[in-house]
Amino acid sequence: MMICECMYEEYGTGFARHKGGINEPVAEYLWDNHLIALHWGDNASADPDDYDSGSNEIQYLNEFASEGRIVGSSYRRIITSEMLVGVVPADSNIKLLYFDEGEFVEEKEVSPGQSIDEPAEEDFKIFKALQLDDVKIVPREDYPILFDNSVRPPSASIINWWNVEEHLRRIVNGEKKKRSVYSLRSDEVEVLCEEYLRVVNGDYRTIRTVGGQTADVDISGLVENRRIWGEVTMGSEDDVTGKLDSLAEYTGESSEVLMFAPEDSKPDDVPEDITYLPVETVFETVNLNESGKRMIDEMLNVVG
Repeated sequence: MMICECMYEEYGTGFARHKGGINEPVAEYLWDNHLIALHWGDNASADPDDYDSGSNEIQYLNEFASEGRIVGSSYRRIITSEMLVGVVPADSNIKLLYFDEGEFVEEKEVSPGQSIDEPAEEDFKIFKALQLDDVKIVPREDYPILFDNSVRPPSASIINWWNVEEHLRRIVNGEKKKRSVYSLRSDEVEVLCEEYLRVVNGDYRTIRTVGGQTADVDISGLVENRRIWGEVTMGSEDDVTGKLDSLAEYTGESSEVLMFAPEDSKPDDVPEDITYLPVETVFETVNLNESGKRMIDEMLNVVG
């Protein structure tokens, strides 16, 4: 497929998750035809007022169609190691896809927010869908951050997705993957953060394995007579806030408590006895260290 030269600068970024009501045959059809879809009721309508449940998601579908979106889309029903990233063009129509026991029957279209006045077809499931253009198949190993459940929006089938905007834009425009902490898997970020502690203080010693057996912390170590406790996340501000609450019980005169997370996820009210360390800064610090850089090279598979 041709790589689009347009930067889609005026488009926001979104996420689609194919879950309830979407079985394997339907998911395969959507994947093969580069579609994102919802299933809320079997009526031929894109009007949120026609739905008792799912009206918010129908509204997001309308907004994506009207305004345009760069979308990362998950099809976990059939594949967990890859996802689609593509573009819903502005001023798109919404497709009504009719399926009979997993078999595609026909397709109709409506404008955003509109419906078709027709008798209900009780035997058909009607999916409301949008076409993706300029689609790229993205493997987990290329952009692990996009597969991290702490980074993906929780629960919703379709919603805006701002915290990975830079990555989605790079993908749809065919740009080279940036060497950054966001190219690492979540377990690799934990290793990176512990390596950072060794880089900034050669006396640091590990007490428990990274991500080990203590529920609220990923890092447990020692520097001289001080215990080091650290939690690592690539999640949102809400995720960080919850982890800060859990870390409170580890604070004390002989402890140093660290929160490793994205710069943009930092809450306004980080407790004074917890140090917030942006993972972006951690990455750059380790990357400047000779052995740290080699470790990152191995993680990114750019050695040799």
